[in-house]
Amino acid sequence: MEEQKDPREALHPQETIKDESEEGLKEYSFLQETIKRDRRGERKGFFRMAGRGLIFGVFACFSFSALKPAMDSIFQDDPKEVTIPAEEEPEEKEEEEPPQPEEAVVQQPLDADSYRQMQQSLTAIGVKANRSVVEIAGVSQEKDWTEESKDYKNSVSGLIVADNGRELLILGKSSVAKDAKELKVVFNNGQAYPAALKKSDGNLGFGIYAVNRSDIQDSTWAQIDMAVLGSSNAVSKGDIAIVLGKPFGYAGAMGFGSIASGKNVRDSADGQYRLINTDIAGSKNGSGFIVNLKGEIIALIDQSAAEEDSTELIIGYGITDVKDVIEFLSNGQGVPYIGIWGVDVTQEIEEQGIPKGLYVKNVDADSPAMAAGIQNGDVITSMDGVEIGSYGIYHGTLMGKKAGSEVVLKGQRQGADGYVDIDFKVVVGSKEM
Repeated sequence: MEEQKDPREALHPQETIKDESEEGLKEYSFLQETIKRDRRGERKGFFRMAGRGLIFGVFACFSFSALKPAMDSIFQDDPKEVTIPAEEEPEEKEEEEPPQPEEAVVQQPLDADSYRQMQQSLTAIGVKANRSVVEIAGVSQEKDWTEESKDYKNSVSGLIVADNGRELLILGKSSVAKDAKELKVVFNNGQAYPAALKKSDGNLGFGIYAVNRSDIQDSTWAQIDMAVLGSSNAVSKGDIAIVLGKPFGYAGAMGFGSIASGKNVRDSADGQYRLINTDIAGSKNGSGFIVNLKGEIIALIDQSAAEEDSTELIIGYGITDVKDVIEFLSNGQGVPYIGIWGVDVTQEIEEQGIPKGLYVKNVDADSPAMAAGIQNGDVITSMDGVEIGSYGIYHGTLMGKKAGSEVVLKGQRQGADGYVDIDFKVVVGSKEM
């Protein structure tokens, strides 16, 4: 029987077909190796990247801190306009019939506890109102205060009156900024922040100081409030008065007394300002604020407004008459100024042949009034069509203008044949510190 041959030999008689299952695996044995990663290299790369990230983060943090003030000033919103609400005219009260006599009511005599309770009540009002009171310091030397007590030599009281979204606005005497190399505002928690004089009024000597909101820490925000402005028109003789600020020559003081008078006025260029007198003794150079029982500010203390023989008693400008000044300064605008010192032409004066209006008794040197040719003895009868019958009307009309605008004053001037009409075109200015 013929032996059967492998068919593969018939196809390729010279070749021996080998089983590839073993030889193939040997020939490509490297494919069967397990590739192991170098974990040490990965760990080194991870730490290298983490280190670079840390360095970048630290650099970015310091860069952000350094550039934040500049970026805030560039990208923060425009400041909001500050508006001081106008007061309503007090209604004239009808005369009431005198009350009928009643049986005398026996009052319990006041004892020490009664006095203590009254003192505690007044102190609580003062403490709350004091959250809006600060100290404004002008530093002219590197060592201008004692390091331990931060007792600034050149400082005045300030009042937080507004927040325009960019700055905290503080009212205070502008004299502290004169010759100062640096200005600081010290809040009632002892924290001091850099400040700048935003705008000042040379007539009354007050200005608005600004502290950047972004500089103020949360701990300070928690300790302060906006001042509540009251009405000095509602002040009467005998009312309780609380004085805050620096009325006795040192900051953070508080005192109690009563209103001695609210009828006196002080003449100034372009107007008159009501004075609030107290029976509280204070420093000749004192500054601060007078507060009523509601905790409202009713006067700005200014001892320079006092008469020579009463400089030791605290006195201030009634808040009602300076609200428009505060609003102008808070918005960075100059207070309208012409430079006329006048007096009302009363009926008695009119009977002497002087026309009704505002009699000019003096004109400031280098003022808009002098530039327009207004002279002593002229009588102003109208401003831009508004009849001027008193100094108050003149002042109120002027406060409705803006520095840089032009107004027409009509008046009369005495000539050889009596008074003649005369017109003045005046460019309203502002009087800086």
